[in-house]
Amino acid sequence: MSTVLSALLDPARPVFLFGSTPPKDGTTVEKAKEACAKFAARSAVLATDGFIVYDIQDEGSRTTTERPFPFRKTMDPSLYASFFPAISGKECVVYKCVVEDSSEAFDQWLDRAIYEHGHRAFNLVGAASSSAQKAHGVSLVDAGNKTTERNDSKFGCVCIPERHTTKGNEHSNLIRKSEIGAEWFITQGIFDPDALIKLMHDYSDLCKEKGVLPKKMILTFAPCGRPKTMTFIKWLGMQVPAEIEERIFASANPVQESIKIHCEILARVLEATATTGIPLGINVESLSIFKEEIDAAHDLFQKLQAQLLNSYKRHWAIRWFFVDQPLIPVSTASLHGSAGDLTSLTDIFATENRAILATGSATNLAAITNAPAPTSQPAEKQEEAVSAPAPEVPVRAPTESCAVAKATCCHDGYAHIVLSVALVAAGFVAGRISATNK
Repeated sequence: MSTVLSALLDPARPVFLFGSTPPKDGTTVEKAKEACAKFAARSAVLATDGFIVYDIQDEGSRTTTERPFPFRKTMDPSLYASFFPAISGKECVVYKCVVEDSSEAFDQWLDRAIYEHGHRAFNLVGAASSSAQKAHGVSLVDAGNKTTERNDSKFGCVCIPERHTTKGNEHSNLIRKSEIGAEWFITQGIFDPDALIKLMHDYSDLCKEKGVLPKKMILTFAPCGRPKTMTFIKWLGMQVPAEIEERIFASANPVQESIKIHCEILARVLEATATTGIPLGINVESLSIFKEEIDAAHDLFQKLQAQLLNSYKRHWAIRWFFVDQPLIPVSTASLHGSAGDLTSLTDIFATENRAILATGSATNLAAITNAPAPTSQPAEKQEEAVSAPAPEVPVRAPTESCAVAKATCCHDGYAHIVLSVALVAAGFVAGRISATNK
């Protein structure tokens, strides 16, 4: 299973994504790879689980309001997203508007996306309007059923809190979409916390009534510092309360004010929905080509990530890795067992030299890993920077290496044993393997 997919599907941990838009249609593969490399380089400092690549549509049938920016068709999001793993070391959630000329055309697109481009996580979006849907042969239900029947990928759908305000049935839409196979929901940009809070409570109540678990909800945020960007945000259908807009543009630094507002919105949402039982994630996107708003998206991501992780009331950290060294994905399914059974995992990395990076008792960790307890942390191992433990993580091939172990506990009582392979010759942490003890 892909690492971004495992993060999306695991209800015990949040997921963090960062949005990207493909270059315009007609861009050569070489130029597209250059654009991807530039985007990935700027985003390298962000502790994302992966990226979202959007499928940009005209949406002229959705509204009579004039589009503030001219529509330009973009490169196939599946093709563009295929460049990210090699360049960034991370995978993508690929948005797909299911409007196709025929059912066969959708099947062919999905074949290419999965077998040629290597994707396993999609976010399916229906037609912008009912009239557009009638003009084409594939509905969201059709596309969802087709994707589910294939059993070679997973998909999520969009979630629009504003629609719940006007129609009052978005919670039912989420249930309906999950019944055709949707495993997660990604909201459009949030500026109105009240609409989201009501939707989350109504969705939670409906899930309890039906005896099903709520799916993960990824909350999207987009900074804004320019009036034209705000016009585009509202054209896209995001509901921006008048007082929020006034506050942004009354500030001497509008884009920084919008970051502050988004952090306040997330804080309010976390407090008001703590009892809903809905797993959460964060997605940040930039809707602008202007540097200050692009930079603000990076700043906003880091602030919101810290805010959400801090809400778990647990210690957390983030790791780095070198993209040009092959990652070997390890499934956690084969690693479930007792703490005693987990000691066998160290046989994979058998070596005379073992060191422990401990956030808890080094003695207890040593017992788990069958290694001597160190009295202090070796300085050469302190290059390990921050990471939230994941149910599935990549591990590098154990060439001349020593095992480094770190243990921590989940809020739900699960124990996570994280074994990192530190390359001795290079002196840096090269990867990790995560096992879950149920």
